[in-house]
Amino acid sequence: MNEVTDQENNSLESKLDLTNMTREEALEYMGLTTDADIKEIDDRFWQMSKNYRGKDDPESKAKDDEISAVYDIASGRRDYRVKEEQIRESEPKHFGKTKAEWKTYVEYTWYKYLLGVVIAAAVIYLGVTVFTSEKAAVAVIVFGHMTFDDDYMRDALVDAGSKNPFIGSADIVVPNNEGFKYSDSDNAKFNAMFYMDPCVLIADEATYPYYYDTFKDLTPLYDDIMEGLSEEAKAGIVPIYMTEQESMYYQNILISSSDYDNSELYDTSLFSDEPILIGFQITDPKIVEKLGVNCLWHSRQTTLIVGEYSKCRDDDKTVYVITTIINSAFEEV
Repeated sequence: MNEVTDQENNSLESKLDLTNMTREEALEYMGLTTDADIKEIDDRFWQMSKNYRGKDDPESKAKDDEISAVYDIASGRRDYRVKEEQIRESEPKHFGKTKAEWKTYVEYTWYKYLLGVVIAAAVIYLGVTVFTSEKAAVAVIVFGHMTFDDDYMRDALVDAGSKNPFIGSADIVVPNNEGFKYSDSDNAKFNAMFYMDPCVLIADEATYPYYYDTFKDLTPLYDDIMEGLSEEAKAGIVPIYMTEQESMYYQNILISSSDYDNSELYDTSLFSDEPILIGFQITDPKIVEKLGVNCLWHSRQTTLIVGEYSKCRDDDKTVYVITTIINSAFEEV
């Protein structure tokens, strides 16, 4: 494989015509011979683009787009699409789709309509039970592989002065080796509950790493939360930190356990290794049970992570709810 220096690439930029570029010209741009195989092309693409991926400045984005476009041509993907489109244009169509497209559409999208019905049912349920009544003063979502009784948390918030709190829960199954299966209906219910604008999220230990983006960094609220907690509560919780890099590791597990092509796996080294405070961990099984949670994992420790929803706009409310729930749980233990 021939190496192409940045200077040589720059000299070619002014001559680039991506619309009419041939595969041979694309391979020349990449510093490869015309008989290069797909592995050589893939390796060279990642080598050329690694210095530009993930950067926000316009020059890096433009260069990354340019290299990706050239790779599309060199790998033959562009020519394949053009050929397929030409074949498609020559075939008869019904309502804009060919016979083969309608067959594929039915085979691969029927479940989306079913999921849409489930989501609609979940939203309607929330509308009937919550939206038609007085707006909840605070909202909490409890999720993970569990059963949940909301009486204790609800009573704790009401006793603290919260009017009509919303406490929602969802049984969410993440990749595991215990034989538990992911449920579209439970996930739809989970997503629908976010319309309640929750301030606090509570998840089990196995589940929260897959929902890193759903949690807000609690570091700015740490002192306020600590100030509001009793000494018993402080002694019973552990701050939990996580990095974006770690979160992408779990996203790769999701991809690997699904029908996605593993070539779509994230390069975790491209993401930040700066830890953020995800939430506070409760490890005492008696406290977890007191809060109404019964975790269903067979081989994992019964723990909970209490954190803030990433889109919450009222940090004072978050501090109030977290301290109320945790303090109440550790009273008279």
